[in-house]
Amino acid sequence: MNTLLDNLQGWMYGVIAIVLIGMGIILHATFSERSRLRRLAYRDTVTGLYNRNGLDRFWKKYNGKGNLAVMSLDLDYFKEVNDTFGHHMGDMLLRAVSKDLRRVTNKNQQAYRIGGDEFLIILKNCEPDTVEILAGLILGKICRPYYIEGQDIAITGSIGISISDGEHAEQRRMQEEADIAMYRAKKLGKNRYTVYKGSVKREISKVEPLRFPKKRTTAN
Repeated sequence: MNTLLDNLQGWMYGVIAIVLIGMGIILHATFSERSRLRRLAYRDTVTGLYNRNGLDRFWKKYNGKGNLAVMSLDLDYFKEVNDTFGHHMGDMLLRAVSKDLRRVTNKNQQAYRIGGDEFLIILKNCEPDTVEILAGLILGKICRPYYIEGQDIAITGSIGISISDGEHAEQRRMQEEADIAMYRAKKLGKNRYTVYKGSVKREISKVEPLRFPKKRTTAN
């Protein structure tokens, strides 16, 4: 009798252990999947950069310390790239530009893709000179032709910048100011950046001559 009870008790313990292990595996998988979905919610599916959700999350967590700069970047002639080479090439170009943005930014600088060929770069604890240096680096990277699937894709960029001390940094105002300055850069001829200064936009000369998208000529 005791042997039977011991065997039954052992069997029950084994079943309980298996159930607990199974529940642990299921909970871990569920938690991992939810974490993955949360990460995906903040990432752009084409470039891997943070998206608008990621941008909103930054502003919600921002503590208002140090100077803050918002940089609005728009790719010049991106529509021509899509029309000439197709949207597949356009997506590959966006990924290539995003890689360059990652290369020239550091832990206090974060790039976001907010739609189409529009990017936003936020710089924390920055000085105005640092912001303008980064803008120049970005334009210098972008204006070099991208070699994609046997084609040289030549574009430029237009950048608008808004800078504020942390206490007065506001998402809507700074993004609007950066956009105003960016459109001013486009009107001035593209391939340059401008800094928003109230009603006055400081104009910065372009970095490189403008180039239209063109196909690569290869020798056999």
